[in-house]
Amino acid sequence: MIQGKETRIGQRVGDYVLERLLGRGGMSEVYFARDRHTGRGAAVKILQSDLPDNIDAGRRLEQEARAIARIDHPNVVKVYDWGQTDDLLPYIAMEFLEGLPLSSLLQRHRPMPVPRMLAIARQMLSALGRAHALDIIHRDIKPDNVLLVRRDGQDDVVKMLDFGIAKLLGQQPHTLVHTVRGVVLGTPEYLPPEIAMDLTISPATDLYAMGVILFEGLTGRLPFTGRGAGELAEQHCFSPPPRLRAVNPALPVELERVVLRCLAKDATERYPTAEALAAALAPFESGEPDTGQTVVTAPVVGVHAPSSQDDDEPVNDLNAIERLLRVEVERRWAERTLPGALASTLAELDAVRHRLDEVGTELALVEHTLAELPPLLADHERAVQRALEYDEALAAELRDLRAQQQAETTTLTRMEGGVASVLGRLLAGVEAKRSTATLQQVLSAENIERLAESLGDREAFEAFEVNRQALHARIEAVADDRARAVEKRARLEADLITARAAQSGERLRLQSRRDNLRAEKAALRRRLARGLAQCALDVAVAVGLQ
Repeated sequence: MIQGKETRIGQRVGDYVLERLLGRGGMSEVYFARDRHTGRGAAVKILQSDLPDNIDAGRRLEQEARAIARIDHPNVVKVYDWGQTDDLLPYIAMEFLEGLPLSSLLQRHRPMPVPRMLAIARQMLSALGRAHALDIIHRDIKPDNVLLVRRDGQDDVVKMLDFGIAKLLGQQPHTLVHTVRGVVLGTPEYLPPEIAMDLTISPATDLYAMGVILFEGLTGRLPFTGRGAGELAEQHCFSPPPRLRAVNPALPVELERVVLRCLAKDATERYPTAEALAAALAPFESGEPDTGQTVVTAPVVGVHAPSSQDDDEPVNDLNAIERLLRVEVERRWAERTLPGALASTLAELDAVRHRLDEVGTELALVEHTLAELPPLLADHERAVQRALEYDEALAAELRDLRAQQQAETTTLTRMEGGVASVLGRLLAGVEAKRSTATLQQVLSAENIERLAESLGDREAFEAFEVNRQALHARIEAVADDRARAVEKRARLEADLITARAAQSGERLRLQSRRDNLRAEKAALRRRLARGLAQCALDVAVAVGLQ
């Protein structure tokens, strides 16, 4: 029983009578209620009275109700009614569901069998396809918002919940709340990059979160882990996801590619629609055989599935023994003949298996990071090489321009020298006949001819001078470009040296961590073997007592 005030029990809310409190959160209380006319059960969510005004909780609740009612899809929880209580608090009456959250199923089965995981994903994508067709983006796709119920004899029927922070694109008949830019909404573990960076939202936003859920279901762990929301958001925005097959080698290569495409940082590189993603997953749901990862879990002692990453022969033998032991534990639990010592051994074995999974995941990520180090350095080296080639091209152009300038300077000097020679002769004639010379005597026909020849074509001379000045300006511009290129090249070379040093240090750190993880993994495997041996002995003793 949930503790706390239950003053609303017996009250009427709309057409519903509240019968019992189902849950209480930071923003609302949820009651089981019955329609007083039809007797139909419902879940009634009532907002609390002391919420801050700036979160628009009441409007969001009404928007959620209107959005769900408009979607009207079998894999989305149904909304019956919404309005205000007698004391003016917003409420919403929804379909009452009893089932298992997808998050609990993912915790129980690590990893999920491929067909089962993809059957659940297909139903989620069907609901999202309908919502996206109505320009409704969920924005908070996560396992806690997916309830698995039993309907018409069928298990794992999906019911998607919580459209409270849905983004409504374009003009909508029920747009009551507008998102404040800079406010990050959603759950950090499943956060699409465009939400973290406050970029444009689209259907691909929900498909990224679907990719995270598929990664988690098919490998047994999340693609990114961090110490806080900020670190997780940074990884979603900038860190490449690990390869699924590095964690679960049993997965098909093509299925890995489908999931990694969902996790593309650029939304335009993901699948364009939920229907397109569903079509890409369909062959693996219908044609991929069960990988043998189904867990037979005894109640109370939640034993983990044998990890698919333990790929050497002795550990595979241990996995087979563990599966047999689980079958025996399940049977004896049903017969209530499970010995207490076995329960204790299984609990210890569970802890070892959990730590072995964690070590395996971190080891795969470390090895993936080590493999990615050389390409990172190659980017710096290519940048330096491009800067070097650009610098050499500018230097060659500068040499050609200066050679051209030198040739033109020589021509100009020769032209000016001819003029100076004629003027020198004229001056000498003037000096020789200083007292008696007249202009006509100095400018004889021969001297005039020489002067005209030395000056040449006046227009050609002026054009030559214009070209010479343009050449000088071009030389200065290229020299400036080369100075900047040399400076940039120096910076890039310094960055390359720094990157090489950093990568060398990072490689040493990662190699040390990899060696430590391998040693811990070997020790855990030995503990696992001893635990299984003790478990087998306990079962043998139990069998002998019957």
